[in-house]
Amino acid sequence: MKHVGVIDIGSNSMRLVLIEIGKKNYFRIIDEVKETVRLGMDMTIDGKLNPQRMEKAISTLASFKSLCEGLGACNIFPVATEAVRRASNQKEFLHIVKSTLNMEIRVLTGAEEAYYDYFGVINSLDFSNGLIMDIGGSSTELIWVKDKTKKEAISLPFGALNISDQFNLAEKMDSNTEKDLNKYLMVQFKKVTWLEEVKNLPLIGVGGTIRNIGKISRKTINYPIDRSHNYQMDSSEVLNIYDSIKYKNSEQRRKVKGLSKERSDIFIGAFSVAAALMKFCDNPRLIVSGGGLREGLIYEILRGEKVIKDVLEVSLNNIIKTLNIDKDHAHHVWELAESLYTQLKPLHKINGNSCKILKTAAMLNDCGKTINFYNYHKHNFYMLTNFPINGLSHKELIMAAYTMMLSVKENFDIDNSPYVTLLTEEDKYVIQRLGIILRLAECFDRKRNGNITKVECKLKSDQLFLRLFSKGTTETEQKEVESRGAYFTKVFGKTLQFE
Repeated sequence: MKHVGVIDIGSNSMRLVLIEIGKKNYFRIIDEVKETVRLGMDMTIDGKLNPQRMEKAISTLASFKSLCEGLGACNIFPVATEAVRRASNQKEFLHIVKSTLNMEIRVLTGAEEAYYDYFGVINSLDFSNGLIMDIGGSSTELIWVKDKTKKEAISLPFGALNISDQFNLAEKMDSNTEKDLNKYLMVQFKKVTWLEEVKNLPLIGVGGTIRNIGKISRKTINYPIDRSHNYQMDSSEVLNIYDSIKYKNSEQRRKVKGLSKERSDIFIGAFSVAAALMKFCDNPRLIVSGGGLREGLIYEILRGEKVIKDVLEVSLNNIIKTLNIDKDHAHHVWELAESLYTQLKPLHKINGNSCKILKTAAMLNDCGKTINFYNYHKHNFYMLTNFPINGLSHKELIMAAYTMMLSVKENFDIDNSPYVTLLTEEDKYVIQRLGIILRLAECFDRKRNGNITKVECKLKSDQLFLRLFSKGTTETEQKEVESRGAYFTKVFGKTLQFE
Protein backbone atom coordinates (compact mmCIF):
# COMPACT_ATOMS: atom_id res chain seq x y z
CA MET A 1 0.00 0.00 0.00
CA LYS A 2 1.38 3.42 -0.92
CA HIS A 3 0.12 6.99 -0.82
CA VAL A 4 0.33 9.76 -3.38
CA GLY A 5 -0.55 13.44 -3.04
CA VAL A 6 -1.33 15.47 -6.18
CA ILE A 7 -1.25 19.24 -5.66
CA ASP A 8 -2.78 21.50 -8.30
CA ILE A 9 -1.59 25.12 -7.92
CA GLY A 10 -4.16 26.93 -10.02
CA SER A 11 -4.70 30.60 -10.68
CA ASN A 12 -7.87 30.70 -8.58
CA SER A 13 -7.62 27.80 -6.14
CA MET A 14 -5.14 25.23 -4.89
CA ARG A 15 -6.18 21.63 -4.37
CA LEU A 16 -4.67 18.55 -2.83
CA VAL A 17 -5.93 15.09 -3.70
CA LEU A 18 -4.64 12.19 -1.61
CA ILE A 19 -4.93 8.69 -3.02
CA GLU A 20 -4.14 5.24 -1.69
CA ILE A 21 -2.71 2.79 -4.21
CA GLY A 22 -2.89 -0.95 -3.65
CA LYS A 23 -1.72 -4.05 -5.48
CA LYS A 24 -2.25 -4.09 -9.24
CA ASN A 25 -2.75 -0.29 -9.06
CA TYR A 26 -6.22 -0.20 -7.59
CA PHE A 27 -6.73 3.15 -5.93
CA ARG A 28 -9.14 5.20 -3.91
CA ILE A 29 -9.27 8.87 -2.98
CA ILE A 30 -8.86 9.20 0.78
CA ASP A 31 -8.83 12.99 1.14
CA GLU A 32 -9.26 16.18 -0.84
CA VAL A 33 -8.63 19.75 0.29
CA LYS A 34 -9.26 23.03 -1.51
CA GLU A 35 -8.05 26.52 -0.66
CA THR A 36 -9.06 29.64 -2.61
CA VAL A 37 -5.76 31.55 -2.94
CA ARG A 38 -6.31 33.44 -6.23
CA LEU A 39 -2.63 33.43 -7.06
CA GLY A 40 -3.41 34.87 -10.48
CA MET A 41 -5.12 37.97 -9.06
CA ASP A 42 -3.51 41.34 -8.21
CA MET A 43 -0.39 40.69 -10.25
CA THR A 44 1.86 43.71 -10.62
CA ILE A 45 2.21 45.77 -13.80
CA ASP A 46 5.41 43.94 -14.66
CA GLY A 47 3.71 40.56 -14.27
CA LYS A 48 4.87 39.53 -10.80
CA LEU A 49 2.83 37.42 -8.43
CA ASN A 50 1.41 39.49 -5.57
CA PRO A 51 3.61 39.02 -2.44
CA GLN A 52 0.61 38.50 -0.12
CA ARG A 53 -0.87 35.89 -2.42
CA MET A 54 2.53 34.18 -2.73
CA GLU A 55 2.69 34.06 1.05
CA LYS A 56 -0.78 32.51 1.26
CA ALA A 57 0.13 29.98 -1.46
CA ILE A 58 3.28 28.91 0.42
CA SER A 59 1.32 28.65 3.68
CA THR A 60 -1.26 26.48 1.88
CA LEU A 61 1.48 24.26 0.42
CA ALA A 62 2.91 23.82 3.92
CA SER A 63 -0.50 22.73 5.17
CA PHE A 64 -0.93 20.33 2.24
CA LYS A 65 2.53 18.85 2.85
CA SER A 66 1.74 18.22 6.52
CA LEU A 67 -1.42 16.34 5.51
CA CYS A 68 0.62 14.15 3.17
CA GLU A 69 3.27 13.51 5.81
CA GLY A 70 0.59 12.48 8.28
CA LEU A 71 0.15 9.33 6.18
CA GLY A 72 3.79 8.37 6.58
CA ALA A 73 5.54 7.70 3.29
CA CYS A 74 3.79 9.74 0.61
CA ASN A 75 4.99 10.81 -2.82
CA ILE A 76 3.96 14.38 -3.55
CA PHE A 77 3.41 15.67 -7.09
CA PRO A 78 2.89 19.47 -7.08
CA VAL A 79 2.12 21.17 -10.41
CA ALA A 80 1.40 24.81 -11.25
CA THR A 81 -0.57 26.25 -14.17
CA GLU A 82 -1.13 29.62 -15.86
CA ALA A 83 -0.54 32.11 -13.02
CA VAL A 84 2.89 30.70 -12.18
CA ARG A 85 3.55 29.88 -15.82
CA ARG A 86 3.39 33.54 -16.90
CA ALA A 87 4.69 35.18 -13.73
CA SER A 88 7.86 37.21 -14.26
CA ASN A 89 8.96 36.25 -10.74
CA GLN A 90 8.29 32.55 -11.30
CA LYS A 91 11.85 31.54 -10.39
CA GLU A 92 11.68 33.49 -7.15
CA PHE A 93 8.43 31.78 -6.15
CA LEU A 94 9.75 28.32 -7.00
CA HIS A 95 12.98 29.02 -5.09
CA ILE A 96 11.12 30.09 -1.94
CA VAL A 97 8.96 26.96 -2.07
CA LYS A 98 12.06 24.78 -2.54
CA SER A 99 14.06 26.44 0.23
CA THR A 100 11.26 26.56 2.81
CA LEU A 101 9.35 23.35 2.06
CA ASN A 102 11.87 21.26 0.09
CA MET A 103 9.21 20.90 -2.58
CA GLU A 104 9.91 20.90 -6.32
CA ILE A 105 7.01 22.40 -8.26
CA ARG A 106 6.58 21.35 -11.87
CA VAL A 107 5.29 24.26 -13.94
CA LEU A 108 3.13 22.85 -16.72
CA THR A 109 3.20 24.30 -20.20
CA GLY A 110 -0.15 25.12 -21.80
CA ALA A 111 0.17 21.98 -23.93
CA GLU A 112 0.86 19.81 -20.88
CA GLU A 113 -2.09 21.26 -18.99
CA ALA A 114 -4.37 20.52 -21.93
CA TYR A 115 -2.98 16.98 -22.15
CA TYR A 116 -3.69 16.21 -18.50
CA ASP A 117 -7.21 17.60 -18.87
CA TYR A 118 -7.70 15.24 -21.81
CA PHE A 119 -6.18 12.29 -19.96
CA GLY A 120 -8.36 12.85 -16.90
CA VAL A 121 -11.53 13.11 -18.98
CA ILE A 122 -10.93 10.31 -21.48
CA ASN A 123 -10.18 7.84 -18.67
CA SER A 124 -13.28 8.69 -16.64
CA LEU A 125 -16.03 9.16 -19.26
CA ASP A 126 -17.24 6.75 -21.94
CA PHE A 127 -17.07 8.76 -25.18
CA SER A 128 -15.11 8.79 -28.42
CA ASN A 129 -15.62 12.26 -29.92
CA GLY A 130 -16.06 15.63 -28.25
CA LEU A 131 -14.63 19.03 -27.35
CA ILE A 132 -13.16 19.37 -23.86
CA MET A 133 -13.09 22.78 -22.19
CA ASP A 134 -11.35 23.61 -18.90
CA ILE A 135 -11.99 27.14 -17.69
CA GLY A 136 -9.36 27.92 -15.10
CA GLY A 137 -8.56 31.10 -13.25
CA SER A 138 -6.21 32.57 -15.89
CA SER A 139 -6.42 30.21 -18.87
CA THR A 140 -8.91 28.14 -20.83
CA GLU A 141 -7.88 24.83 -22.36
CA LEU A 142 -9.67 23.44 -25.41
CA ILE A 143 -9.05 19.88 -26.58
CA TRP A 144 -10.56 18.20 -29.62
CA VAL A 145 -10.99 14.46 -29.07
CA LYS A 146 -11.53 12.21 -32.08
CA ASP A 147 -11.80 8.43 -31.74
CA LYS A 148 -10.61 8.74 -28.12
CA THR A 149 -7.39 10.43 -29.28
CA LYS A 150 -6.32 14.02 -28.61
CA LYS A 151 -6.36 15.48 -32.12
CA GLU A 152 -5.84 19.18 -31.34
CA ALA A 153 -5.36 21.24 -28.18
CA ILE A 154 -4.71 24.82 -27.19
CA SER A 155 -4.37 26.85 -24.00
CA LEU A 156 -5.94 30.31 -24.31
CA PRO A 157 -4.60 33.03 -21.95
CA PHE A 158 -7.92 34.01 -20.35
CA GLY A 159 -10.02 32.52 -17.60
CA ALA A 160 -12.39 33.36 -14.77
CA LEU A 161 -10.08 35.83 -12.98
CA ASN A 162 -8.57 37.86 -15.81
CA ILE A 163 -11.79 37.96 -17.87
CA SER A 164 -13.67 39.25 -14.82
CA ASP A 165 -10.94 41.82 -14.17
CA GLN A 166 -10.60 42.93 -17.81
CA PHE A 167 -14.35 43.56 -18.21
CA ASN A 168 -15.11 44.64 -14.62
CA LEU A 169 -17.58 41.82 -14.02
CA ALA A 170 -17.13 41.33 -10.27
CA GLU A 171 -20.12 43.48 -9.34
CA LYS A 172 -22.36 43.37 -12.41
CA MET A 173 -22.51 42.95 -16.18
CA ASP A 174 -24.74 45.09 -18.41
CA SER A 175 -25.77 44.62 -22.04
CA ASN A 176 -23.00 46.85 -23.44
CA THR A 177 -20.31 44.98 -21.51
CA GLU A 178 -21.81 41.69 -22.64
CA LYS A 179 -21.53 42.77 -26.28
CA ASP A 180 -17.90 43.80 -25.83
CA LEU A 181 -17.06 40.57 -24.03
CA ASN A 182 -18.81 38.42 -26.61
CA LYS A 183 -17.02 40.24 -29.45
CA TYR A 184 -13.68 39.67 -27.73
CA LEU A 185 -14.36 35.97 -27.22
CA MET A 186 -15.50 35.42 -30.80
CA VAL A 187 -12.26 36.98 -32.05
CA GLN A 188 -10.27 34.63 -29.80
CA PHE A 189 -12.20 31.56 -30.91
CA LYS A 190 -11.84 32.43 -34.59
CA LYS A 191 -8.07 32.39 -34.15
CA VAL A 192 -8.33 28.70 -33.30
CA THR A 193 -8.81 27.49 -36.88
CA TRP A 194 -9.57 23.87 -36.00
CA LEU A 195 -12.66 24.90 -33.99
CA GLU A 196 -14.46 25.15 -37.33
CA GLU A 197 -14.11 21.37 -37.62
CA VAL A 198 -15.69 20.51 -34.27
CA LYS A 199 -19.21 21.77 -34.81
CA ASN A 200 -22.10 19.84 -33.24
CA LEU A 201 -19.91 17.78 -30.91
CA PRO A 202 -20.77 17.50 -27.20
CA LEU A 203 -18.92 19.99 -25.02
CA ILE A 204 -17.28 18.29 -22.04
CA GLY A 205 -16.59 20.79 -19.30
CA VAL A 206 -13.95 20.64 -16.58
CA GLY A 207 -13.49 22.86 -13.55
CA GLY A 208 -15.39 24.68 -10.83
CA THR A 209 -17.40 26.92 -13.14
CA ILE A 210 -18.78 23.95 -15.07
CA ARG A 211 -19.57 22.07 -11.87
CA ASN A 212 -21.44 25.14 -10.60
CA ILE A 213 -23.48 25.36 -13.82
CA GLY A 214 -24.45 21.72 -13.36
CA LYS A 215 -25.32 22.25 -9.71
CA ILE A 216 -27.54 25.24 -10.54
CA SER A 217 -29.34 23.07 -13.08
CA ARG A 218 -29.82 20.23 -10.59
CA LYS A 219 -31.14 22.59 -7.92
CA THR A 220 -33.51 24.21 -10.41
CA ILE A 221 -35.15 20.95 -11.47
CA ASN A 222 -34.90 19.19 -8.08
CA TYR A 223 -32.67 16.52 -9.59
CA PRO A 224 -32.65 13.52 -7.24
CA ILE A 225 -28.93 12.68 -7.58
CA ASP A 226 -26.25 14.81 -5.93
CA ARG A 227 -23.55 13.91 -8.46
CA SER A 228 -21.77 16.25 -10.85
CA HIS A 229 -19.67 13.78 -12.88
CA ASN A 230 -21.38 12.93 -16.19
CA TYR A 231 -24.34 15.23 -15.50
CA GLN A 232 -25.68 16.34 -18.89
CA MET A 233 -27.61 19.41 -20.03
CA ASP A 234 -29.01 20.43 -23.39
CA SER A 235 -27.38 23.59 -24.75
CA SER A 236 -30.73 25.41 -24.51
CA GLU A 237 -30.84 24.78 -20.75
CA VAL A 238 -27.26 26.02 -20.30
CA LEU A 239 -27.95 29.21 -22.23
CA ASN A 240 -31.23 29.78 -20.38
CA ILE A 241 -29.39 29.57 -17.05
CA TYR A 242 -26.80 32.00 -18.38
CA ASP A 243 -29.48 34.47 -19.47
CA SER A 244 -31.20 34.24 -16.08
CA ILE A 245 -28.00 35.09 -14.17
CA LYS A 246 -25.83 37.27 -16.40
CA TYR A 247 -27.26 40.66 -15.34
CA LYS A 248 -27.52 39.89 -11.63
CA ASN A 249 -25.32 41.91 -9.29
CA SER A 250 -22.91 40.28 -6.87
CA GLU A 251 -25.45 40.20 -4.02
CA GLN A 252 -28.11 38.61 -6.22
CA ARG A 253 -25.64 36.01 -7.49
CA ARG A 254 -24.93 34.90 -3.93
CA LYS A 255 -28.57 33.91 -3.61
CA VAL A 256 -28.56 31.64 -6.67
CA LYS A 257 -29.02 28.07 -5.49
CA GLY A 258 -26.10 25.92 -6.52
CA LEU A 259 -23.65 28.80 -7.06
CA SER A 260 -20.67 28.79 -4.72
CA LYS A 261 -20.51 32.07 -2.79
CA GLU A 262 -16.72 32.23 -3.04
CA ARG A 263 -16.99 31.95 -6.83
CA SER A 264 -19.89 34.38 -7.30
CA ASP A 265 -17.70 37.38 -8.22
CA ILE A 266 -15.89 35.53 -11.06
CA PHE A 267 -18.69 33.21 -12.16
CA ILE A 268 -20.24 35.41 -14.87
CA GLY A 269 -16.92 35.95 -16.60
CA ALA A 270 -16.20 32.23 -16.73
CA PHE A 271 -19.79 31.35 -17.65
CA SER A 272 -19.59 33.84 -20.53
CA VAL A 273 -16.69 31.87 -21.98
CA ALA A 274 -18.67 28.63 -21.83
CA ALA A 275 -21.83 30.19 -23.29
CA ALA A 276 -19.94 31.88 -26.12
CA LEU A 277 -18.10 28.67 -27.02
CA MET A 278 -21.35 26.67 -27.10
CA LYS A 279 -22.82 29.17 -29.53
CA PHE A 280 -19.66 29.31 -31.63
CA CYS A 281 -19.41 25.51 -31.96
CA ASP A 282 -23.14 24.68 -31.94
CA ASN A 283 -22.60 22.17 -29.14
CA PRO A 284 -25.84 20.24 -28.63
CA ARG A 285 -25.17 19.53 -24.96
CA LEU A 286 -22.82 20.10 -22.07
CA ILE A 287 -21.40 17.16 -20.12
CA VAL A 288 -19.89 17.85 -16.71
CA SER A 289 -16.67 15.97 -16.06
CA GLY A 290 -15.46 15.42 -12.52
CA GLY A 291 -12.14 14.31 -13.96
CA GLY A 292 -9.61 16.84 -15.20
CA LEU A 293 -6.00 17.85 -14.67
CA ARG A 294 -5.55 16.22 -11.24
CA GLU A 295 -7.18 12.98 -12.37
CA GLY A 296 -5.04 13.06 -15.51
CA LEU A 297 -1.93 13.18 -13.34
CA ILE A 298 -3.26 10.32 -11.20
CA TYR A 299 -3.96 8.14 -14.25
CA GLU A 300 -0.48 8.86 -15.58
CA ILE A 301 1.02 7.78 -12.24
CA LEU A 302 -1.04 4.58 -12.39
CA ARG A 303 -0.99 3.74 -16.10
CA GLY A 304 1.65 5.81 -17.85
CA GLU A 305 0.27 7.14 -21.14
CA LYS A 306 -2.04 4.20 -21.77
CA VAL A 307 -5.67 5.25 -22.39
CA ILE A 308 -8.32 3.07 -20.77
CA LYS A 309 -10.30 1.25 -23.47
CA ASP A 310 -13.21 0.11 -21.30
CA VAL A 311 -13.80 2.80 -18.67
CA LEU A 312 -16.63 0.89 -16.98
CA GLU A 313 -14.66 -2.38 -16.71
CA VAL A 314 -11.69 -0.66 -15.07
CA SER A 315 -13.94 1.32 -12.74
CA LEU A 316 -15.84 -1.78 -11.59
CA ASN A 317 -12.67 -3.78 -11.03
CA ASN A 318 -11.20 -0.88 -9.05
CA ILE A 319 -14.20 -0.95 -6.71
CA ILE A 320 -14.04 -4.75 -6.42
CA LYS A 321 -10.38 -4.57 -5.42
CA THR A 322 -10.90 -1.63 -3.06
CA LEU A 323 -13.75 -3.37 -1.20
CA ASN A 324 -12.07 -6.78 -1.34
CA ILE A 325 -15.10 -8.31 -3.06
CA ASP A 326 -14.74 -11.90 -4.32
CA LYS A 327 -13.53 -11.08 -7.83
CA ASP A 328 -13.89 -14.61 -9.25
CA HIS A 329 -17.50 -14.84 -8.08
CA ALA A 330 -18.35 -11.35 -9.37
CA HIS A 331 -16.94 -12.06 -12.83
CA HIS A 332 -18.52 -15.50 -13.03
CA VAL A 333 -21.95 -14.13 -12.13
CA TRP A 334 -21.54 -11.53 -14.88
CA GLU A 335 -20.52 -14.19 -17.42
CA LEU A 336 -23.60 -16.27 -16.55
CA ALA A 337 -25.86 -13.20 -16.57
CA GLU A 338 -24.54 -12.06 -19.96
CA SER A 339 -25.13 -15.54 -21.40
CA LEU A 340 -28.69 -15.64 -20.04
CA TYR A 341 -29.39 -12.12 -21.32
CA THR A 342 -28.27 -13.09 -24.82
CA GLN A 343 -30.11 -16.41 -24.93
CA LEU A 344 -33.34 -15.01 -23.50
CA LYS A 345 -33.69 -12.07 -25.89
CA PRO A 346 -36.79 -13.61 -27.53
CA LEU A 347 -38.29 -13.77 -24.04
CA HIS A 348 -37.26 -10.51 -22.35
CA LYS A 349 -37.65 -8.43 -25.56
CA ILE A 350 -35.51 -5.57 -24.22
CA ASN A 351 -34.89 -2.96 -26.90
CA GLY A 352 -31.35 -1.72 -27.24
CA ASN A 353 -28.37 -2.91 -25.25
CA SER A 354 -28.71 -2.94 -21.48
CA CYS A 355 -25.58 -4.98 -20.87
CA LYS A 356 -23.73 -2.15 -19.12
CA ILE A 357 -26.53 -1.94 -16.57
CA LEU A 358 -26.59 -5.71 -16.03
CA LYS A 359 -22.80 -5.90 -15.86
CA THR A 360 -22.62 -3.24 -13.14
CA ALA A 361 -25.36 -4.89 -11.09
CA ALA A 362 -23.81 -8.35 -11.49
CA MET A 363 -20.23 -7.41 -10.63
CA LEU A 364 -21.13 -5.25 -7.62
CA ASN A 365 -24.01 -7.30 -6.23
CA ASP A 366 -21.89 -8.25 -3.21
CA CYS A 367 -20.80 -4.72 -2.34
CA GLY A 368 -23.43 -4.29 0.40
CA LYS A 369 -22.18 -7.41 2.16
CA THR A 370 -18.92 -5.59 2.89
CA ILE A 371 -20.96 -3.55 5.39
CA ASN A 372 -23.29 -6.25 6.71
CA PHE A 373 -24.86 -9.36 5.23
CA TYR A 374 -28.26 -8.61 6.75
CA ASN A 375 -30.23 -6.22 4.54
CA TYR A 376 -27.25 -6.16 2.17
CA HIS A 377 -29.56 -5.25 -0.71
CA LYS A 378 -30.26 -1.91 1.01
CA HIS A 379 -26.53 -1.31 1.44
CA ASN A 380 -26.10 -2.30 -2.22
CA PHE A 381 -28.54 0.36 -3.33
CA TYR A 382 -27.00 3.16 -1.28
CA MET A 383 -23.44 2.24 -2.21
CA LEU A 384 -24.14 1.93 -5.92
CA THR A 385 -25.90 5.29 -6.10
CA ASN A 386 -22.93 6.93 -4.36
CA PHE A 387 -19.94 5.05 -5.78
CA PRO A 388 -17.61 6.94 -8.17
CA ILE A 389 -18.48 4.61 -11.06
CA ASN A 390 -17.23 5.76 -14.46
CA GLY A 391 -18.69 4.77 -17.81
CA LEU A 392 -22.40 4.96 -16.94
CA SER A 393 -24.95 7.71 -17.38
CA HIS A 394 -26.85 8.72 -14.25
CA LYS A 395 -29.94 6.86 -15.46
CA GLU A 396 -27.94 3.69 -16.17
CA LEU A 397 -26.44 3.89 -12.69
CA ILE A 398 -29.87 4.15 -11.07
CA MET A 399 -31.20 1.32 -13.25
CA ALA A 400 -28.28 -0.88 -12.12
CA ALA A 401 -29.10 -0.08 -8.47
CA TYR A 402 -32.75 -1.03 -8.98
CA THR A 403 -31.71 -4.18 -10.85
CA MET A 404 -29.67 -5.23 -7.82
CA MET A 405 -32.60 -4.46 -5.52
CA LEU A 406 -35.13 -6.44 -7.58
CA SER A 407 -32.78 -9.41 -7.85
CA VAL A 408 -33.19 -9.81 -4.08
CA LYS A 409 -36.61 -8.25 -3.33
CA GLU A 410 -39.09 -9.25 -6.02
CA ASN A 411 -41.87 -7.15 -4.47
CA PHE A 412 -39.81 -3.96 -4.30
CA ASP A 413 -42.00 -1.00 -5.32
CA ILE A 414 -40.04 1.18 -7.73
CA ASP A 415 -42.89 3.70 -7.97
CA ASN A 416 -42.42 4.70 -4.32
CA SER A 417 -38.62 4.92 -4.49
CA PRO A 418 -36.49 8.10 -4.50
CA TYR A 419 -35.20 8.10 -8.09
CA VAL A 420 -38.36 7.08 -9.95
CA THR A 421 -38.61 10.51 -11.63
CA LEU A 422 -35.60 9.58 -13.78
CA LEU A 423 -37.28 6.48 -15.16
CA THR A 424 -39.79 5.81 -17.93
CA GLU A 425 -42.20 2.89 -17.98
CA GLU A 426 -39.89 1.18 -20.46
CA ASP A 427 -36.99 1.61 -18.01
CA LYS A 428 -39.04 -0.12 -15.28
CA TYR A 429 -39.82 -2.95 -17.71
CA VAL A 430 -36.10 -3.39 -18.39
CA ILE A 431 -35.14 -3.28 -14.70
CA GLN A 432 -37.65 -5.97 -13.76
CA ARG A 433 -36.34 -8.38 -16.36
CA LEU A 434 -32.69 -7.64 -15.66
CA GLY A 435 -33.38 -8.27 -11.98
CA ILE A 436 -34.70 -11.77 -12.74
CA ILE A 437 -31.74 -12.56 -15.01
CA LEU A 438 -29.31 -11.42 -12.31
CA ARG A 439 -31.11 -13.51 -9.69
CA LEU A 440 -30.81 -16.63 -11.85
CA ALA A 441 -27.11 -15.96 -12.47
CA GLU A 442 -26.55 -15.62 -8.71
CA CYS A 443 -28.42 -18.90 -8.16
CA PHE A 444 -26.18 -20.67 -10.67
CA ASP A 445 -23.11 -19.68 -8.65
CA ARG A 446 -24.69 -20.27 -5.25
CA LYS A 447 -21.67 -22.27 -4.08
CA ARG A 448 -19.39 -19.41 -5.20
CA ASN A 449 -16.96 -21.91 -6.69
CA GLY A 450 -17.75 -21.72 -10.40
CA ASN A 451 -19.43 -25.13 -10.27
CA ILE A 452 -21.88 -24.26 -13.05
CA THR A 453 -19.67 -23.50 -16.02
CA LYS A 454 -22.36 -22.99 -18.62
CA VAL A 455 -26.14 -22.77 -18.99
CA GLU A 456 -28.05 -23.53 -22.18
CA CYS A 457 -31.62 -22.25 -22.58
CA LYS A 458 -34.28 -23.70 -24.89
CA LEU A 459 -37.77 -22.23 -25.30
CA LYS A 460 -40.53 -24.77 -25.95
CA SER A 461 -44.12 -23.65 -25.90
CA ASP A 462 -44.84 -22.44 -22.37
CA GLN A 463 -41.64 -23.80 -20.84
CA LEU A 464 -38.01 -22.74 -20.60
CA PHE A 465 -35.66 -25.70 -20.39
CA LEU A 466 -32.31 -25.19 -18.69
CA ARG A 467 -29.36 -27.46 -19.28
CA LEU A 468 -26.56 -27.10 -16.75
CA PHE A 469 -22.90 -27.88 -17.41
CA SER A 470 -20.98 -28.33 -14.18
CA LYS A 471 -17.86 -29.52 -12.43
CA GLY A 472 -19.90 -31.45 -9.84
CA THR A 473 -23.43 -32.01 -8.61
CA THR A 474 -26.07 -29.32 -9.24
CA GLU A 475 -28.76 -30.01 -6.60
CA THR A 476 -27.99 -26.82 -4.66
CA GLU A 477 -28.16 -24.59 -7.73
CA GLN A 478 -31.33 -26.23 -9.04
CA LYS A 479 -33.04 -25.76 -5.69
CA GLU A 480 -32.13 -22.08 -5.69
CA VAL A 481 -33.49 -21.59 -9.21
CA GLU A 482 -36.72 -23.45 -8.40
CA SER A 483 -37.33 -21.10 -5.47
CA ARG A 484 -37.56 -18.29 -8.02
CA GLY A 485 -39.66 -20.21 -10.51
CA ALA A 486 -43.05 -18.72 -9.55
CA TYR A 487 -41.87 -15.14 -10.06
CA PHE A 488 -40.17 -16.07 -13.33
CA THR A 489 -43.46 -17.55 -14.56
CA LYS A 490 -45.39 -14.49 -13.41
CA VAL A 491 -43.18 -12.12 -15.42
CA PHE A 492 -42.30 -14.21 -18.46
CA GLY A 493 -45.25 -16.58 -18.65
CA LYS A 494 -42.96 -19.62 -18.84
CA THR A 495 -42.26 -22.36 -16.32
CA LEU A 496 -38.68 -23.36 -15.59
CA GLN A 497 -37.61 -26.96 -16.25
CA PHE A 498 -34.22 -28.67 -16.04
CA GLU A 499 -33.08 -31.08 -18.71
